[in-house]
Amino acid sequence: MVIDFEMYKPGQDAVSKDEGELNVAKRQISSVVKSHKNLIDVVVYDALACNSIWINHRKDLGIDAIVRAKNNNNNSLRLAKKTANKAEAVEVWKDEQGFEKVHVYQSTFTMDNVEQPLRFVKFAIKHKNKLRSQIMIVTTCMDMTQKTLFKIIRARWDIENSIFNNLKRDCGFEHCFVHGGNAIEAVLPLIFIIRYHEVIFS
Repeated sequence: MVIDFEMYKPGQDAVSKDEGELNVAKRQISSVVKSHKNLIDVVVYDALACNSIWINHRKDLGIDAIVRAKNNNNNSLRLAKKTANKAEAVEVWKDEQGFEKVHVYQSTFTMDNVEQPLRFVKFAIKHKNKLRSQIMIVTTCMDMTQKTLFKIIRARWDIENSIFNNLKRDCGFEHCFVHGGNAIEAVLPLIFIIRYHEVIFS
């Protein structure tokens, strides 16, 4: 369910893609929390938001954050990763959501320029085809179960893969040909109707 969207504002948002996207995201989440009070408890974001600016912003709004953690220059986060990697797994799941095995590691740390303690969690995944992967997150949700965190971060990845990629690939939204909220609200349903008829009559 899409409850809101926010346009990029040239001249107001940063020129660099990453900083510009974060500026837009901060503005949007502030607007959503204001318009839909008590609707949002947790906001989930990719590794772009794994920084003190985003984490402090969501604190000001009174909501929790779950963000992906990848290669990051933050010294405190690097230390949290090392601590988790040296520790024993806090949980091991077998046949969890189609995986052969998932080892869960975690540590608590304080990120530079963030007063609140944070939780670093790593999910080391062994797939049934014997390949291995991992998902690392930083979260302010100190009491949420590891399985709930795992479901949330994987659901966010599914949105990225399914919805965003479909909008780019199938709906021509790799480039935005219209600007303004009303125009986009009009064009999106029109595209969906056209695509639906193409599928039905092809």
